[in-house]
Amino acid sequence: LLDLVVVRCQVRVGERVLDIGTGTGELARRFAQHRGCRVVGLDPSEAMIEEARHKAAAWRKAAAGQWGDVTFQVAGAPFLEIPYPDGAFDAVANTQAFHHLHERHKAAAVREMARVLRPPGKVEGRGGGRLAIGDPMFENRDALEAALARWPDGLEEEYFAYLETLETFFGDAGLSYHAERLSRINWVVWGQRQ
Repeated sequence: LLDLVVVRCQVRVGERVLDIGTGTGELARRFAQHRGCRVVGLDPSEAMIEEARHKAAAWRKAAAGQWGDVTFQVAGAPFLEIPYPDGAFDAVANTQAFHHLHERHKAAAVREMARVLRPPGKVEGRGGGRLAIGDPMFENRDALEAALARWPDGLEEEYFAYLETLETFFGDAGLSYHAERLSRINWVVWGQRQ
């Protein structure tokens, strides 16, 4: 899931990436290690950020000079109040975090993530910045109900996104929309700022 999110962001060496809900920094590490990006990881948990910083120090020591720049910071509402200006990032990504955000906030979160993406035309030959979300998702409410019935002990109901509404949210935020199923419940959705 994390690797597919990195691929769908199509970032180049040195570009700026925002990882929202970074947790212990695994997605941020992939962007920094494999793409040499400058990455900012946001998370509301101070404990998670401390662990991410600790792990990043170990990565840098083990692979001296082979990484992009990675920083981590605590943000109280990282999906809804991104502490960066408009157009600050070439890509915004998150994995295994979007389902923690209440459904009434998902449209606003997509708009906020799109806000900090690079607009089209800012970089010669490149379209606008890209947003990628890797998370448990369902086509619609009926698909979620079927999954809950199929796995009553293995799937707790959270605030799972529905693909049919995410497509609308992406369009309303000025993003193209694509979805790719990775497993029975895990999807990657991504789009580019238009």
